[in-house]
Amino acid sequence: MGRTSPSHDATPTTSTRWIAPVVLPVAAVLLASALLAPDPDGAPVASVITAALLWGGILVAIALVVAAVPWLIARFHRNQDPPREGAPSGALASARIWPALAVVSGFVMLTSLSGRIPRLALFEPFEHNWQGKILDLLWVGILFWVLRRWAREEAGMTWRLRPGSARRALLAIAAVFTIFVGLSLLSVVLDENAHQQTGLEQVLFNLTIPNLTEELIWRGAMLAVLDRAFGTPWRLGGAPVGWGLVITSVVFGAGHMILLSPDGAFSVNVAGGVFAAGMGVLLAWIWAYTRSLWPAFLLHCAPEVAVDVAMLATG
Repeated sequence: MGRTSPSHDATPTTSTRWIAPVVLPVAAVLLASALLAPDPDGAPVASVITAALLWGGILVAIALVVAAVPWLIARFHRNQDPPREGAPSGALASARIWPALAVVSGFVMLTSLSGRIPRLALFEPFEHNWQGKILDLLWVGILFWVLRRWAREEAGMTWRLRPGSARRALLAIAAVFTIFVGLSLLSVVLDENAHQQTGLEQVLFNLTIPNLTEELIWRGAMLAVLDRAFGTPWRLGGAPVGWGLVITSVVFGAGHMILLSPDGAFSVNVAGGVFAAGMGVLLAWIWAYTRSLWPAFLLHCAPEVAVDVAMLATG
C-alpha cells in the first residue's frame, strides 16, 4: 500500500487511542523533574518549561505558515479555473489537512518538552542529553507500537526497502560520509584550532538514539501524516514527495536555527538552520525513495560520524 493510499487502518489522525499512552511518559518525567530537580542550573523548572513550550510554539507557527502556502495556491487556482471533474472539494481537503497539522503540532510540542525537561540525577554525569533523546524514543516508540500497522506501512518502520532503491540510497549515504570526512580533515589541516576532542560518549551519541529518534519523529511520524494529508504529487530523484517534505524540512531547519539553552536563553544559528533544512530535504527524499526509516537514520548519522572519524584520525 502506498503512503497516500486510502486505508481503514488507524492512523494518528483517525484514532485517539495513542494520545494518552504517548503523553504519559513525558508527563511522568516532567513531574519527576519538577519534584526532584526543582531548580536546575539556577533556573526554576517552570521557567525552563515555559521557554520550551515557547520554542515549540514558534516551530508550530512556522509549520502553519508554510502549510498555508499550498492552501493559498489551491484557492487561487479555484478562483481562476473552473473545478476539474473528480477534483476534491476544499472542504474535503481541509478535513484531511487540519487534523494532520494538529497531530504534527502535537509531535513538535512533545519533542520540545522531552528535550528540555531538566535532567534527573541519573543523567547529570553525561555530557549529552541522553534523557531527552531516550524520552523521545519512548513516546514515539509507544506511538508506533499502538499504531503498528500504520507505522509499518506508512511511516516506514520496516527493514524492507523499495525494490531497486538500496544501491542509490547507499551511494547517497557513502557520498555524504565521504564529503564530511574530507571537509573535516581539510579544516584541521588549514587550521589546527578546528580540531575537536572526540570521546566515546560523543561517538555513541552520534551513532545511536539521538539520530534514530529524530528520524522516527520527523521523517516517520510527521512526514507520513503530512503526506497522507497533502499527497505526494511531485517526483524528486525518483521519490514521490509533496508539501510534507517542504513543511518538515523548513521546520526541521528552524529547530536547528532557533536555539534554546538549558536555562531558557534563546539564540540564533542561521548557518546551522540552513544546513539542517537542506539535510531535511535529503532525509525526506531517502525516506520516500526507499520507503524505510533505516536509510534515513544512516544518512542522518553520516555527517556527524564523519566528523568524529576525522577528529579521531587527526588525534
